[in-house]
Amino acid sequence: MGKIMRIINITRYRIFVISAFLLATSHVATALEVHSGHATQGGMIIIKTDPDATLTVDDQPLMLSDTGFAVLGFHRDDTSAIHLHATYSDGSDAYLAITPEPRQFKEQRIDGLPSHMVTPPQAVLDRIARDRKLVSKARSASSALMGWQQDFIWPTHGIITGIYGSRRILNGQPRAPHYGIDIAAATGTPVKAPADGIITMVDDLYFTGITIIMDHGHGISSTFLHLNKADVQPGQTVKQGDVIGSVGSSGRSTGAHLDWRINWFDKRLDPALLTGPMPDS
Repeated sequence: MGKIMRIINITRYRIFVISAFLLATSHVATALEVHSGHATQGGMIIIKTDPDATLTVDDQPLMLSDTGFAVLGFHRDDTSAIHLHATYSDGSDAYLAITPEPRQFKEQRIDGLPSHMVTPPQAVLDRIARDRKLVSKARSASSALMGWQQDFIWPTHGIITGIYGSRRILNGQPRAPHYGIDIAAATGTPVKAPADGIITMVDDLYFTGITIIMDHGHGISSTFLHLNKADVQPGQTVKQGDVIGSVGSSGRSTGAHLDWRINWFDKRLDPALLTGPMPDS
């Protein structure tokens, strides 16, 4: 009888050990979900899943932070769903489809611009092409920085005179939509970093004048246009609230203002969706 009891006890012990091993090695994946943000045209959303996942969006790799967060954005004219796919270490998968909500955009008329700024002369087309390459390169940065997880602040305070997505009529001629927020302020008003980042470009461009581009990480970047001056250099690390330049009217501009833009790689996002209301000046 004692021998039989010992066999039963050993069997129970083996079952316990096997069960404990399975619990220790099994992978319970965190849900693939939208953590925060605006799933709308011009919006930015933050995705949460298990940190060990491999993540793609529309079959393209999507960078995932060590804590399991990823970020992406929708262009002004995006209407189709995006498809996220997470593969976990145990071989399981999770899928998530997100369709951006449509928005209505206004029309904005700007008159009084010099004719060469509306229709550039042949002589400056090479410069414009060079400018576009510089901007595209600066916005293609895909660092592991996490500035995009902060609550963005307004880079300067003033009257909003231009909004994201508005179709622009320049001197009576239809042009591309406006992809930034125009903030009217006096020349020399400080411009501050809306979130942590690294400066990826400082240059004087034909259309946008003195321009700064800042990488916030994972493809999210800020661009600051028409500055009076820049107080930073490429490669410089800045913290949220640091002064990076001042408001001006350089480039194609009719008065002192800051044109602030946000990108996720080449997709243009709406800065106003990342901040609260403009504080009183």
